[in-house]
Amino acid sequence: MKIKILTIFPDMFDSVMHSSILGRAQAAGLLSVEAIDIRPFSARKHKNTDDDPFGGGAGMVMLAQPIVDAMRAAMGEDFHGKRLYMSPRGATLTQKKVEALAQEEELILLCGHYEGVDQRAIDLCIDEELSIGDYVLTGGE
Repeated sequence: MKIKILTIFPDMFDSVMHSSILGRAQAAGLLSVEAIDIRPFSARKHKNTDDDPFGGGAGMVMLAQPIVDAMRAAMGEDFHGKRLYMSPRGATLTQKKVEALAQEEELILLCGHYEGVDQRAIDLCIDEELSIGDYVLTGGE
């Protein structure tokens, strides 16, 4: 299985993805995990990935443009899998869901930050939103 993780903090995955069971699975060729930095895909001068919510509201949201471009690059020409957004408003990730996702050839996970992700990026790029539970984290990683 190939897993690509779209994030603004790719370094967070270095130690976790190359240790323990995940590290052994990658060494055996059963799993490929790649963290992709969204920031270089930003068309803005300072490569920022956040902005005020379209239509107003509190906080900041992740911009649609760098997410959409990063997703297109991650998918390449022949993507066969699911694109997931790790979101508190998504369906709860269960063992049954994990078993179903394990059957996919590829997964692309979008990790949100700030107050969330611009809805236009979700509408264009995401097949399903998933939540890992009812608690507050610093980000989707």
